[in-house]
Amino acid sequence: MKRSSLACLGLSVLLSSVGARAAGVDGSSPLVCDLTQAADCDGVATCSGASVEQIGLPSVILVDFAGSRLASAGDERTSPIAAVEKLDDVLVLQGQQNGRGWTMVIDRATGHLSATLADVDGAFVLAGACTAK
Repeated sequence: MKRSSLACLGLSVLLSSVGARAAGVDGSSPLVCDLTQAADCDGVATCSGASVEQIGLPSVILVDFAGSRLASAGDERTSPIAAVEKLDDVLVLQGQQNGRGWTMVIDRATGHLSATLADVDGAFVLAGACTAK
């Protein structure tokens, strides 16, 4: 009984810290997003696991709402944000560049993100987390 109580307390602390870290994920201030998981999908939707580095993406993405762009941490790579939709539970960001389209969905309560980057040859599916900068 004591172990389950400790586990519940630990889970409660973990969940409250995730919510605290995600505070400010509302589209009004810049975000820092860490891409942690990736899959590489071909043109017929067969996917295999890959690292963010293997698919050639930066592991840290900065979201600049005021400047309407995504940028790598060193600002070497950028992509314009064409649309931002602020819903009650999520932010939906979309853009396109060089024949590729991308969509990023960020949970406003936790900061969890899911994203896709697609072109005619296939798509990358990404997961990670964002925090207010």
